[in-house]
Amino acid sequence: MKFVMVGSGAVGSYFGARLQKSGQEVVFVARGKQLAALREHGLTIRTPGGETHLPSVSATDDIASIGQADFVLISVKTWQLDDILPKLDSLRSKDRSKDRSKDTRFLTLQNGVEAPDIVANVVGIEQTLGGLVRGFFEIDAPGIVRHVGITPTINFGQIDGQRSPQAETLLKILTAAGIQSEIAADIEVALWEKFMVVTATGGVSTVARSTIGEVRDYAPTRQTLRDVMGEIAAVGKARGVKLSEDVVERVMKFADNIPHAATTSMYRDIVSGLPSELDAQTGAVVRLGKEASVATPINQFIYDSLILQEMRALTRKSL
Repeated sequence: MKFVMVGSGAVGSYFGARLQKSGQEVVFVARGKQLAALREHGLTIRTPGGETHLPSVSATDDIASIGQADFVLISVKTWQLDDILPKLDSLRSKDRSKDRSKDTRFLTLQNGVEAPDIVANVVGIEQTLGGLVRGFFEIDAPGIVRHVGITPTINFGQIDGQRSPQAETLLKILTAAGIQSEIAADIEVALWEKFMVVTATGGVSTVARSTIGEVRDYAPTRQTLRDVMGEIAAVGKARGVKLSEDVVERVMKFADNIPHAATTSMYRDIVSGLPSELDAQTGAVVRLGKEASVATPINQFIYDSLILQEMRALTRKSL
């Protein structure tokens, strides 16, 4: 099978490497120093169990040159979707007009809850798999990715609620590659539960300029984490997401297993002066809360505390 990793940062590079090592054809879409490193030196994955080096990988910054793919894993940041959406059609199977069920599947791996619908509006709901990644990954240097903690996992499901042969095939391939995977019974619930973890830990730790472990282990910020999760759960339920009554407690238990020194991508981006997923995470809670008439004062405070830094980063990027 041919896989295309649209976005070859820490997440895309890690899972793409595992797929290639298992024998799948993989094309990495990257740019800048990461693209140069992949072309010149290949890809290195560092894990607690050792190091894997792929001396040769296929890498490009031109999506249109790749051709038809079986599966496209989209792991760019949510704010980068607008740039790649018009280019996705070139990756789709050419016989889709005959049988749409055989079309290329696009798997979204963003941290928010809006990306699957955004992608589905372009490639079709039947062709879109909503997915979530568990695990912490960082780029040590261009072409070198480190798995920090939490068993690397991909949970996914078709956003139309069907269980297609393509989804079953993907599950078998991921499992054979040693990637812990499952097809979620309700991908919307799974996405919102992940959204609660990422948004709460990302927002609170970034405002506090601290690791996840530090904010988790200090009683006042731990309570803030819980309160942020509570607001997100209330928004989700108001929008019809079938979240359980004990979802905050269950999600907090998951957060308790995150390595103490781990940081979120939003934290790393903002402290580095880079554009982040603030709008797709905390901003989305506020935005979706207003649409559902649910108050989100703590998320609003976090958003207002970080938006000026985000605006500066976006201004620098556009210069």
